[in-house]
Amino acid sequence: MGGLGAPEIILIFVWFGFAAWGYNAGAKRTVGSTGGLLLGLFLGIIGVLIVYCTRRIEDQQFYNFPPMSAADELQKYKQLLDSGAITEAEYNYKKAQVLGR
Repeated sequence: MGGLGAPEIILIFVWFGFAAWGYNAGAKRTVGSTGGLLLGLFLGIIGVLIVYCTRRIEDQQFYNFPPMSAADELQKYKQLLDSGAITEAEYNYKKAQVLGR
């Protein structure tokens, strides 16, 4: 009496299998591994399907702005100097950094 029988043990393994599946699939998608784990754990196969409906991480677009030219950077720091946001010493330090001295 008491204890778990074979059907209950199989159901537990299947239940945690969906959680592990959701965790692994979510790690490669925008939902994340924790989200995938929770969806798989609480919703089973439906949760795993929801994870697969989210975007893959590789599909995300990251905006890479072109690097500023030295002239653009110097102009930016000159404007900061003129507005009083930075001191003459800070401007000269940044100018030396930009020009590579």
